[in-house]
Order: sequence, then structure tokens, then C-alpha cells
Amino acid sequence: MLTFGIILCYLLGLSILLLISRKYSPAELLGYSFLAGIGFETLFMFLLDIIGVKYSPSVLIGVNVFAILAICGANYKSLLLLKDDLKMPTITMKDINFVAIFIFCILAYLLYAVTVKNLFWPPTEHDTIGSFDKLGRVMAAEGVLKISLYQYDLQGAGGLYPPLFHASFAYVYIFGAETPKIITTLFFISLLTTFYSAVKTYVGSTAAMLFTFILMLSPELFSHAALSLGNMPTTAYVCAGALATFIWLDKREEKYFWLGAIMMAFVIWIRTDTVVFTAAALLIIAIDFLKTKDWKRTFTYGAIAVTPFILWSLYLKMKIGTSTGNKFDLGIGYNTERMDLMLGYVKAFLFGGQKGAIDGGQLYGLAFWIFFLMLLVNLILIYKEGVKEILKDRLNVLLFFFVSFAMYFVLFYLIDEKVQMAPISSLMESSFKRGMFCFIPLALFYASTNKAATWFWVKVENFRNGK
Repeated sequence: MLTFGIILCYLLGLSILLLISRKYSPAELLGYSFLAGIGFETLFMFLLDIIGVKYSPSVLIGVNVFAILAICGANYKSLLLLKDDLKMPTITMKDINFVAIFIFCILAYLLYAVTVKNLFWPPTEHDTIGSFDKLGRVMAAEGVLKISLYQYDLQGAGGLYPPLFHASFAYVYIFGAETPKIITTLFFISLLTTFYSAVKTYVGSTAAMLFTFILMLSPELFSHAALSLGNMPTTAYVCAGALATFIWLDKREEKYFWLGAIMMAFVIWIRTDTVVFTAAALLIIAIDFLKTKDWKRTFTYGAIAVTPFILWSLYLKMKIGTSTGNKFDLGIGYNTERMDLMLGYVKAFLFGGQKGAIDGGQLYGLAFWIFFLMLLVNLILIYKEGVKEILKDRLNVLLFFFVSFAMYFVLFYLIDEKVQMAPISSLMESSFKRGMFCFIPLALFYASTNKAATWFWVKVENFRNGK
């Protein structure tokens, strides 16, 4: 039954992708199908709760079958042309990238190892036992989003988060899962495949596989691939939404516009603090509007990306009777001690070094070091090619990275320690540290696809092909 539920989820996502375009790569179909599928599954569960229909396997199967058939029916003319796209390619020995295959084999083994751990090691983390897993279990048992735990204030911190993550747990529990951690594995696969497909668009399979491997082996991120916490799944949506948006702004391919908008909508549907990424995305879209004057595209992207935030805010206020705004102290002003403390942690996170209980060099591997190294290389190239040429190189990526990071920093700076019942040092060593995951794919995407890196990888591919 669980397998059937997962297949339905993938088919729902796949039908949505094929409605947008038939021209997605296999890696894109694999990664985006799950992210879209489970996102819409949780949206269906939200809507079912609104209209008063309780969840059950039969209800979810009926909703899925109806949605898939309706989408495919609306798209049947395009689907009939799929047979023309599914032609077996002619592959010769020269076409086989043995370097990429070798890296893929190592990556696949590590993925197998972490999947085995997920399937046989139940949730044990404090946050998931006290909130996410508990929410998912009770949602599956009671068949509603506003579960009875809210009456006694036992929902935990995750109960105020948008429902995508814990509702995904409820989804697999409804279909008979003993533990929800298969969801963690599927999110991890989606993170890797969407990142790989985006990098491959610019620099080929060798660099794409290598940087996917670097992403995978970011130590703290890889550890969360075997945990039932929301930070890694959130990273998968930030990666998918941001990278699709970057590609659309660069190449103007329609299929990436819709992917970017939908994935950015789910970014805010999984956690509330991800509003910083929504804001950064809207900023680069607004800057693009100044050049294109395309009101339709700008409004459509913004409306899709922001709607989940509005829906959840209204749900919290009208049905749960609370909000997330009371966690912040907007009158804190400038606190030198607090600022110095937080900047010390940020320095350790980005550049390594010791701060409190944090050893920054052991958290994120090479990701941020490579990012700042390549940023320095491209700044040096200004002397050769001029400011305008360099500023045009992945400027959207840099704006998104630094604006979202600055807003993320401010968000934590404004947290009221009394309401949160934790000192800022503890929050930096836990929540902020895990939230840094979302910046790793952005950093590695820039590091692998900027002007200097692209020149290097073209040389590598030419050497590999004997040119």
C-alpha cells in the first residue's frame, strides 16, 4: 500500500510536469516529480481539511486518480506526442563519460547506505518526536490538519509551521508506513537530481556529477539525509525553486518559469522562515521586470510564490488562533553584544574556525570555501574583462544568495529569546546552523557555473573528448 501511495505521488508530479512541458531531462523528471507531487498532496490535504473531509487511503486515492486523470485529459494532445520523444539514443564508446559514471557509482553507494539507515532506524530526534512525527501520526489517525493536540497546546514548535513536511509524514502513515523516513530519502534524491540537472545545463555531466558529489558529502547535510527533520527537505525546495528561476532568467525557457514559481511556492509551504528566499526571488524577478516590462510574468510568478504564505497565515489566525509574529522583538534596536556573537558564528559557518561549541570547518565541507574562492577569481577577472562583463555573470545567483542570507541573519537577530525559550547562542548552534543548508546548493551552483568555472570545464570536456 505504501508503494502504491508513493507511485501516486510521483504520477501526480509527473503529470504536472508534462502539462508544463514534454522537454524535461530524466533527472529533472525524477527530482521535480516528487517535489511537485508531495507538495500538491499536502495542498490537497489542506483543502480537504478546509471543506471538512477526513483523510483516508480511499479519499487520497480518489483525489489523486481524479487529479491525474483530469490533468492528463487536459494535456492528452501533448501526451500523444510523447512517443516521438522517446527514441533510443545511439551511444558509442566515445559518448560514455567514465569519470561521471565512476563518481555516480560512489554517490549511488552512499545513497544506498543512507537509505538503509532510513528504512530501519526509526525517528529519534527531539524535534521530530516532540513535533513533526507526532503531528504526522496524529494527522493520519484523526484525518484532519487541525488535530486534537492543538486543544492542549501539545503540537510542538512544528505545529505553527506550514504543513508540507509533517503532512508528508501523515501521507505515508495513511498508506501504511511504519516510519515516515522513506520521505527523507525521497527528498534527498530530489535535492541531488534537481541540482545535478541544473548544473549540467551549463557545464556538462563531469562537473555536474562532481559538484553533486560535493553537495551530497557536505557533512552536516549528509547526516540529515538519515534524520526526520525538515531542514534538508526545505533545502531541496530552495534548490529546486531558486535554480529553476535562475535558468529561466538566463535562458527564457518557459518550462523553468513554471517550475521556479511552483517550487518557490512550496518553499514557503514547508517553513515560515523561508520567507527570506521568497523575498530574494521576488527581488530578482522585480529587477528583471525593470528590463522586460513583462507585467504578466512578474505578477504570475509573484502570485504563485506568495499565495501559500497568505493561506497559512489566514489558517493560523482563523482556525488555529495564533500567529508566528509573536516570536520576534521588533524593538530590539542595535545590540553590540548580540551582533558580535552572531557575526562570530557566521564567520565560523562560512569560513571555518571555532565559535562556542561549533567547529565551522566540519559542517559544510568545501561548499562555502569553493564559493568564495570562485567569487574572488571572478573579481580578479574584472581587471581583464571589465566590470560590466563580470557583473553580468551569475548576478542573479549572487543577489539571491547575499540578500536571502542577510535577511536570514536579521530574522534570527530579531528573535525574542524569552518567547523562544532559548538563548541566541543556542539558536545559532542549532536552528541557524541547520538553516545554512539552504545556501549550500546556491553556493555550489555559482561555483560550478560562473564564467571562470565554465571556461575551465569546457577545457576539461574537450580534453576528455580528445579535442
